Amino acid sequence: MSGIRPLIFGNGKILICEDEKGTIRDVYFPYVGLENHGNSIKVGVCDLDSLYCSWLENWKIRQRYKPEFGVEFCRRILESSGKHEEDKVGEGNEKEKSGEGVPEVCKGVVSNIGETVFENSELGLRITVWETVHPSVNIFYRTFEVRNISNSSRRLRLFSNQNYRILEHKIGETAVIDKHTLIHYKRDRYFLHASEPAFDQHAVGTAEWKGLEGTWKDMEIDANLSGNPVAHGSVDSTLGWTLPELKPGETTRVHYWIVLGKNYCSVLKIHKRVTEFGKRDIFHYNFNFWRSFIERVSVLPEYAWMPQLPEKVIKCFYRSLLTAVAHMDIKGSVIASCDSDIKQFGADLYTYCWPRDAAWVCLALDRARYHHLSAETFEFFSKTLTPRGNFLHKYTPAGDFGSTWHPVPMVQIDETGLPLYALYNNWEIARSVWTTGRYYRCLVIPAANYLTKAIEKETGLPIPSFDLWEERKGVHTYSACTVYAGLRGACELARSLGDYGNADIWKGAADRVKEEIIKRLYDNKLKRFRRSLEEATLDSSLFAVWYFGVLPPDDLRVVRTMEAIERELLRPSGGIARYLHDSYYGYMNSWIICTLWLSQWHSAIGNLERALELLEWCADHAHPTGLMSEQVDDRGRPLSVLPLAWSHSAFVLAVLEYLQALEKSEGGICALPGE
Repeated sequence: MSGIRPLIFGNGKILICEDEKGTIRDVYFPYVGLENHGNSIKVGVCDLDSLYCSWLENWKIRQRYKPEFGVEFCRRILESSGKHEEDKVGEGNEKEKSGEGVPEVCKGVVSNIGETVFENSELGLRITVWETVHPSVNIFYRTFEVRNISNSSRRLRLFSNQNYRILEHKIGETAVIDKHTLIHYKRDRYFLHASEPAFDQHAVGTAEWKGLEGTWKDMEIDANLSGNPVAHGSVDSTLGWTLPELKPGETTRVHYWIVLGKNYCSVLKIHKRVTEFGKRDIFHYNFNFWRSFIERVSVLPEYAWMPQLPEKVIKCFYRSLLTAVAHMDIKGSVIASCDSDIKQFGADLYTYCWPRDAAWVCLALDRARYHHLSAETFEFFSKTLTPRGNFLHKYTPAGDFGSTWHPVPMVQIDETGLPLYALYNNWEIARSVWTTGRYYRCLVIPAANYLTKAIEKETGLPIPSFDLWEERKGVHTYSACTVYAGLRGACELARSLGDYGNADIWKGAADRVKEEIIKRLYDNKLKRFRRSLEEATLDSSLFAVWYFGVLPPDDLRVVRTMEAIERELLRPSGGIARYLHDSYYGYMNSWIICTLWLSQWHSAIGNLERALELLEWCADHAHPTGLMSEQVDDRGRPLSVLPLAWSHSAFVLAVLEYLQALEKSEGGICALPGE
């Protein structure tokens, strides 16, 4: 299970990712997903009597997002949110320990505050780390609580080692101590570190160069740091805090923060604000901000039925919303995954914006009524569309063309059809003529015209292109369905704005694609749809035939196809594989998105028991923090990246579609506008 990122913290401008050992690995700034200045920020402790030193990454560990809060924390929450006196909670440590008197707002919540518990029986210590990123200011804040769980007193020193790769390499860095702060910088990338109480030991020096490993070796040797105040080149730093003597059962805390910015004055200014916030106000502000964010879901008609879901599914739903948003940059990019460990396998990353993945996130956010966020991604789409009207393979979060393995002309046509469909979906739900009008000429017209021209006269289907799995070129059913959906959506957008000429052209093109999908891509001998014109392989992406409206979900041809998927792609763990004999990261691993596609179909045909089973399977195979991977092996272990934004957007859609079907089954009218 190496290489995953169970805890991530972001605010649209920075994104911090922690690995399964509690070490900070990824530090993205100034874009979410671009540049990764991370390498390793790890914590250690030394017993000053025995000089035994240990890094927490080697201890027993439990990670989660903090789900519950004590009375004292909740009192501050209620005060800062302006709640009335009768909502406040009572005094008393016993109440806080038992949970008595804690208001519902602080029980079982889905927060963006990480809680990692490290335990070392040999040292007799338990160290709890609470950490978060400020929702609007570039501050990463951590609190370390050190508890003596032994039967004797302890004299300890806590350490934090910072080893960056600023601008993604070690050359030309500087680390310098400035009074009670530590600053790492290169060019216009600054990282200021400070704490309360202030560190009383420090060392900066050379790391990973000519046999020098780093200042952290000082800690391991004698629990003392050299005090060197400045170093340049390939550097690291270590800070130390001599803790008060802890008797059995006693605790002490150290508050530590990193400020990210583009110059010395900006990080120093923010640092001064941190000291003004107070020790716990950043946690309170973070709690209130994200609590308010997810409360928006309460406007959904499906919300009334949410209590009927298992608690684990509800928590994964909210975690999925927060995780999808964490992968979004404030300028509209949505990266596929923040997990940089994937680079070890292909010397490249998932920290690109694939128009397809981003469109799926938009579909989920609009379905959950977060229209303002999807609008930012449509702005990103409008700026990255090529002059000929299509999208390329993938983009950096800054909007540059990303790396690719597609030969020229690099066509992956679903990545043009799906964003167009997502914009139409936004109109269907939000009915915002402002959004539609703003992107009609710069996005809808060129993309729809491109798709129209990309239909072959001989077949009536889109030109050959790479499939959604980016593995083979051909005329694929999934791709053709997204082209149909994009053109049908463009037609409706044109009509909404009175452009009936283009509406008729795009409707004619969409109708022809739909007709040929049914005619040419359904295999009468196999009694199901084919993956493509060229090959008949069973592929879970064939769900697109009903999802994008080519045929209704209860059409016999769809039913036979989906039943074949469930029968032949079901894996021993209970999930669904991508396609027969898939070998990516192992043989026919389950994919979260493919499992959810099957759940969505069962919801669509009213088979709610099976739909819920598949939702629960996904929740059961999430990490204990709630984050979901791309794949799950037959033994139930996560594979490839964790988290994957697409997995989380699919979970949001699948849950809401299940709830809509649940209300329908009970005689309600939980429907979207236009349905």
